Amino acid sequence: MQAKTPALQWRKRGLLIVGVLATLIALGSARYFFMPASEAGAGASAAHFQQYSARLIPHIAGGVIALLIGPWQFSTRLRARRPRLHRWLGYVYFGAVALGSVAGFLMALVSMGGIGTHTGFAVLACLWLATAALALRAALRRDFVAHRRWMVRNYALTFAAVTLRIELPFMVAALGLPFLTAYAIVAWLCWAPNAVVAEAIAARG
Repeated sequence: MQAKTPALQWRKRGLLIVGVLATLIALGSARYFFMPASEAGAGASAAHFQQYSARLIPHIAGGVIALLIGPWQFSTRLRARRPRLHRWLGYVYFGAVALGSVAGFLMALVSMGGIGTHTGFAVLACLWLATAALALRAALRRDFVAHRRWMVRNYALTFAAVTLRIELPFMVAALGLPFLTAYAIVAWLCWAPNAVVAEAIAARG
């Protein structure tokens, strides 16, 4: 049996960490399906989101599904042993991203914090949908190298749901920033660094 290279070992460990964090955030976000936003959230943001449940719930549903499925789609074992399952999970994933991104764009228009926040989340929603569409097109053309690269970029944007929930409490609790100030920063910081890292990974193939 061929020994695993250090790069492969680190890649598997990184994917495991990403998968665990994504699952925890997805399960935590699922509480919105069982209780009003005003009870599921906290503070002024919960009361704000309560007004837009018709947009919020589809956004969360798409995000939860994409977060949970995404890490499995990077499994070489799944792709090799169960290609049909990989393909159908991919279609579910793309449907979830389409739902989540469109609803996310509508949520961005009514997000708290002003034009900077609106723009940050709106750009994220547009890039999330665009990278998914490009990944799907590459797969349908059987250009699997390009497909994988676009999926890396896309899941990095999906993972913004995780980085947002790490960064926002840190900025408020540890740095002492007012919530709206931190929220406006996180509207960009939750996804822009992810995109840079994804580009570096995609460039390596």
